[in-house]
Parts: sequence; structure tokens; C-alpha cells
Amino acid sequence: MSEERRGISGGIEAPATRLDWNDQLGKRVRQGDPEELAVSTVQRIEEAVAAGQWEVAAQLVDYFMEEAKVCHLVYTTWSEGFESWLLGRGVTREELQGERGRLDRVLAFDDGRPFAPHEAWSELGATAGRLGNDLRGMQVGDDADARLAVLVDAWRALHDRWADLQAGLLTYVAERFGEAAIGDCYREVLAPFLAERYAPFDLREKPYSETVERNLYLTFEAMRAHLSGPDRLGNLAVEEHEDRWVVSFDPCGSGGRQTRGGGGEEFGFTKDEHDWAWNESGVCYYCAHCCLTNERWAVEQWGAPVRVTPPPPRPDATDRPCTWTIYKSVEAVPAEAYTRLGLTKPPTTPPSDSH
Repeated sequence: MSEERRGISGGIEAPATRLDWNDQLGKRVRQGDPEELAVSTVQRIEEAVAAGQWEVAAQLVDYFMEEAKVCHLVYTTWSEGFESWLLGRGVTREELQGERGRLDRVLAFDDGRPFAPHEAWSELGATAGRLGNDLRGMQVGDDADARLAVLVDAWRALHDRWADLQAGLLTYVAERFGEAAIGDCYREVLAPFLAERYAPFDLREKPYSETVERNLYLTFEAMRAHLSGPDRLGNLAVEEHEDRWVVSFDPCGSGGRQTRGGGGEEFGFTKDEHDWAWNESGVCYYCAHCCLTNERWAVEQWGAPVRVTPPPPRPDATDRPCTWTIYKSVEAVPAEAYTRLGLTKPPTTPPSDSH
């Protein structure tokens, strides 16, 4: 704790960053323009601590966990779905338990504990709760940054193993049923996720212009939670053009990290070309979900991608970042974004009032 105790009833200076309630999303959000939203929440916590803005720092720790929660729940849903899909295709429960046990050992934490994600999440929550409570109670000393680093390291350890588990299960799908089965598996397992997460962008329900800001915000929030960027703290890059925003991850903290060798040797890459993986070989099985979720599924449903997502760099060419491009109008989406999927750009925007 700095010698100057202040802010018992509130801050004296403007906060390092602002949180506000968003009625549309039904949750707290970080305020700011794209350049601000590209800055990691971890960095903003550090700045609030340095400024003695204890309540701001505490709320940002809470918000860091809100960001992490999305990834944790998505990975929980996906892994359960992949396992259910395997059981439904004739894999016995004993076989599945054996493979899952093997993966949990491969993904063991650095202290040797097998990967147990829900136990690790509970421990993470306790660590965050103590840090946030001590910050707002002004009961932290000069160790605030060190305690924050422990929290971030713990989330990174859990997050990366969560992502690698998805890749491991998908690799098992390919080994048991052939690589083409991954597409069927993805479509069945991700259907509820897509309906909840992407339905607000349905052009048959709302005009593109009414949801583009939501789309951009969720892009920043998700990739901060994945701890993207070279420092693995969630720092992103964004370029605004007349017709689009290009958000870059160098690397993406999930599939991009795996492609650069961060996921070990357990996880596969496409050997053939598939419409769920940009019709390219050499795409990591995990990364392929971006093709389906950001592009193909939405084009099939209502005629336009949610985010234009080029194929990730190949394992032998990782000198460029992954990017997500959010176009400011559906008309601005280039035809090439459709043709690489084997599709054709519709001649007109789907009407917003068709059902």
C-alpha cells in the first residue's frame, strides 16, 4: 500500500479505465474507443494500482474474471459436447475415460497435478476474490503487482490447457473417425453456442448496422480473455479503415499459440481440404472453428459472415499475426471472403424484416 491512503469514498482523479453496464449485452463492459479496448485489462489494473485507485483496480479484477468466464464456459460446453458426440458415435465410456485421462496427464499443471479444470477455476476465483477484496479494503502493500501476476499466470495456465484439451479431443475424433468427421462434430457440438452467441447478428432479424458495434466489442473482449499478444496479457492491435476495423493477435492466445508450437505435439492439422477449414490443408483442428463460427455458419444462415477471418499462419510460417476483420457494412465484405469457402457473395443484403 502506498503511504498516501486515499479514495475511501471514491476516486480523486479520473479512473484508468471505465466500466459501465450495457443493457444490450446484459453485463458490465469496458468503455472506450477501439484503441482503448485493444489494451489488456491486466495493464489497466496495473495502472489503477499505480495511481492508488483501489476500488477501480478491484472492479477491474472482477471484470478480468468476467472476461475469463466466457472462455471457461465455452470450453466447458465444447469439451462436454465433444465427449457426448464421441459417445454417440459408438466410443465406449471406458475408451473415452481412458483418452480423457491420458489428455489430463499430458496437460498436467507445472506442479504435476493432472488437468482438473473446474477445480482450477475454483482456485482462480478464490485468488481473484482475495485480491479484489484486499484492494478495495486497502489491505495490499507493495505486493499488489506480484499478486496480480499470480492471478494472470493461473488463468493463463488454465486457459491454455482448456484450449489444448479441445484440440486433443478433436485430434481423437480424427483418429477414430477420419479427419472429415471433425466438420460434423463441430456443427453438432457448436450449434447451441452459435445460436446463443451469434444469433444477435442474424440479418433476418436486425440490420447489420445495429449490431456492428456489439460485434466489435465482443471481439476485443474475447481476445483479451484469451490473453492474446506477444506478452500473453491480452494486448491487441487494431487498425481502423474507412470500411472496416482489423483486429490483430500476435499471436492469438488459443489456436495461434498452438500453431506456434505452444500446444505440444498432441494436436493435429488438416491433411486434406475441407469447407469447414477454408478449403486449405495445414490448418490446426482447433483453429478451424473460426472458419465455421465466424464465417461459414453465418453465411449459410443469413448470407454474410460475422467476422472475416483469414486462415491462420501455417506452422512453418508464423511471422504474421492472426486477424479478425469487422466490416462497417455488409456490402463492404469482399467477394473473396465467400469464394474461399466455396460460396458466392449474395447480390443484395438479405432483408432485415424477413423471417
